[in-house]
Amino acid sequence: MKISNLLLIIILILASCKNKGTTIVETETARVRLAPVIKRKMSIPVHSSGILAPADEIKLSFMTGGLISEIRVNEGQHVKKGDMLASLDLVAINSSVDQARKGYEKALRDFTRAENLYRDSVATLEMKQNAGTALDVSESTLEMAEYNLSHSKIIAPADGIILKQIARVNEMIAQGYPVFLFGTSGKYWKIRTGLSDRDVVRISTGDSAIVTFDAYPSVHFTAVVGEIGAMADPYTGTYETELLLKADNSKLAAGFIASVEIFPSATGFYTMVPVGSLIEADEHHGYVFVVTDSMTVRKMSVDIVGIPGESAAVTGLQDDIKKVVSEGAAYLRDGKKVVVMP
Repeated sequence: MKISNLLLIIILILASCKNKGTTIVETETARVRLAPVIKRKMSIPVHSSGILAPADEIKLSFMTGGLISEIRVNEGQHVKKGDMLASLDLVAINSSVDQARKGYEKALRDFTRAENLYRDSVATLEMKQNAGTALDVSESTLEMAEYNLSHSKIIAPADGIILKQIARVNEMIAQGYPVFLFGTSGKYWKIRTGLSDRDVVRISTGDSAIVTFDAYPSVHFTAVVGEIGAMADPYTGTYETELLLKADNSKLAAGFIASVEIFPSATGFYTMVPVGSLIEADEHHGYVFVVTDSMTVRKMSVDIVGIPGESAAVTGLQDDIKKVVSEGAAYLRDGKKVVVMP
């Protein structure tokens, strides 16, 4: 009996020691450092990426439909103003011109005859007027046929580049259907970029921007916001925005990938916290820890507006919070006891 009682006492002591060890782990404190929360009036830059394109893009087409007989340029080729780019087969068009010319000549003879007969009081005034109307109609028909003949070729309207070739030789093409997408060469280019609804409401036309390209990583190009989309793209959900970029002596080409940083002219008051205080953060949301009066931490959700430098502009933090955990936040959990280090 004495041995059994002794064993029971030993088991109880060991269990007590085990429970005490667990309690010590649960109450262990973490060391953290705090950083002040700063209220600042500033403009948060908008970051995005886009595609470089000529400032003016034109769809070139034939005035009349027909069979494409010749295309003299290729995609990406630079052309001069007045260069012939493509032409139609002229057999049917020349036939129409010849038919319209013969119709005009006949109407002219009929009008001359009716006019002479009216002068001799053989034909009536109505007969003369009808012949005059027929002459006017045939003349308009001839002018239209000759106009179509003169526009059976596509001529470069300015110096530029063939951005895209839509039709090919020996294809039948309808009147007005585009054959080329043409971009003019000038001092200005444009950059198309898609912005989220959170960013598009912060910018205005005329806001300045800095643009960089992979081809010129050390060169900073200046641009301004030219147009802001009023409707979201149904596929991407973004608002297409165009920036006007003034080219220098650098060789640019349509299709360059651009990194864009837009500086909104409008400013606002933002809550600034260190980037290191953010945990579980993505592009728009994250969390910070604050220390309570009982020296425990509380996890709070914030919305990230932007990250200018080493601080993050956030919203959603209560006004009475003056400091957040800046070091050690990654190892904390809600309600954990902490010791604040200097």
